[in-house]
Amino acid sequence: MEKLLKISEFAALSGISRQLLIYYDNQGILHPKQVDRENGYRYYSYHQLNAASVIVSLRQTGMSLERIRTYLMERSPEKLIVTFREQENNLNEQIKKLERIRGMVQSRLGHTEQGICIGEEQIWTADCPEKNIFLGPALPEDYEPSDGWDCLPAFYEACIAHNIQIGLTVGSLVEYDKGTGKLLNKPTRYFCRLPENQYPNFTVRPAGKYVIGTKYMGYDGNTDILYQRIFGYMEEHSLKVCGNAYEEFLIDEIAERDVNRYMLQISIQIEAAN
Repeated sequence: MEKLLKISEFAALSGISRQLLIYYDNQGILHPKQVDRENGYRYYSYHQLNAASVIVSLRQTGMSLERIRTYLMERSPEKLIVTFREQENNLNEQIKKLERIRGMVQSRLGHTEQGICIGEEQIWTADCPEKNIFLGPALPEDYEPSDGWDCLPAFYEACIAHNIQIGLTVGSLVEYDKGTGKLLNKPTRYFCRLPENQYPNFTVRPAGKYVIGTKYMGYDGNTDILYQRIFGYMEEHSLKVCGNAYEEFLIDEIAERDVNRYMLQISIQIEAAN
């Protein structure tokens, strides 16, 4: 004779509360194997643990109880394939979203840890690997840098259109003019660094030698001060610009309450030494 489980025992093994098992019974989703006619006690078989685990899993994918009930009432091998294939697709989409969120979290961690490690305002040169970045639409030629915030909605719209996770640190790109051999006098696009292996379409910040400077300042601070320091350092060390400048806050309002303790980093690509 098959050994049956009390509802409390079945609840402990299945992870479904006693109250929910009673609700599932009343809704026609999971009936007990046997009900004692005298006292109304419910008993379940070990075999029903499979059904219970599937119900729990389907609920965790977001499937409604009504759909689960309908499937169980009409189940067949063909319906299982259709139903479970749909849930597999839903799970894949949820996994993609979670991966993008994790990428954003890791990116924020990386920026903040880098800012803490740098600590003080300084300027140095470094050989940097290439980085995947997402470039937003070109900023209007006649915009004023003080009004740059007005252009951010277009950048976020572009992020959404390309399934870029909102929350990544947004930076500004200042383009290098090959004709003059100098940087333009204001940013031309917004950008964000992309977590690796998550986004198929991206622009690459070239690998190479960069001069990098940092400064504590708020969003409305004067970046010219940092640029002057960087250019002074470059002149002192006979360095020459050969590529774009990338402005980004390593520490911003997500990590710091004091606006004057935000840390701006500017990286300018320079010619490698002969």
